[in-house]
Amino acid sequence: MDENDLAPLSEKEQRAQQLTNALFAGKVDDARHSTYAALGRGNTNREVLDALVEAVTIVADLHEVGEYDQARVLATENAVNSCLQVLEDWLAKSQERFGLKVTVGPVGLKAGGVLSVALSAALRSVGFHSTSLGKTKTALDLLRNSEELRADIVISLLPSDGVEGHVRSFAEEVERGGFKDKFEVILLAPNLHSTNLHSTLGLARNSGEAITKATEIALRRKRTPPSPA
Repeated sequence: MDENDLAPLSEKEQRAQQLTNALFAGKVDDARHSTYAALGRGNTNREVLDALVEAVTIVADLHEVGEYDQARVLATENAVNSCLQVLEDWLAKSQERFGLKVTVGPVGLKAGGVLSVALSAALRSVGFHSTSLGKTKTALDLLRNSEELRADIVISLLPSDGVEGHVRSFAEEVERGGFKDKFEVILLAPNLHSTNLHSTLGLARNSGEAITKATEIALRRKRTPPSPA
């Protein structure tokens, strides 16, 4: 098909594309203005958030193959935060659905900060009180910080290289630190061949699977009455 045969973008689609471009460029003011413009042209909060998450995933992939340096990733993270400020009222209302606290943080992942921010926002949008711990560097950091915040669910973002080894190391830290009974853990582990690698931890290959597993935990807790004191 010739380029000239492609249907032109609607104004709604154009505004969404402008937002994506602003995020790729890491332009804070443009990202905020584009968020308002996208909402003003009929994009829903959910559609704006989906565009944001997709852009962040692409930026992280580009960083992994050396196309984006750390400075550009940080600029994108700042632009993402400016978008989320516009969506804050919607997120604040949405996060009340389950009444559970979730923490999200990277372990050994260079672009983990921006990925944590985006996933945390997505979790808030579906009903969780989610906090991004994007500066964590080790499993123990994430687990201890999550314990201090009294998290119900902890989601860790792991590197795709040597992912099975990262899963085993994290599981060992959970066991060694006695965290198993304090919260439920979901490891977001790209390129994982089997999600049955460790029986006591939830395993997900992408953010969508991680959100689904967190939702399953929330629904299970809703159905299960609390134990008598």
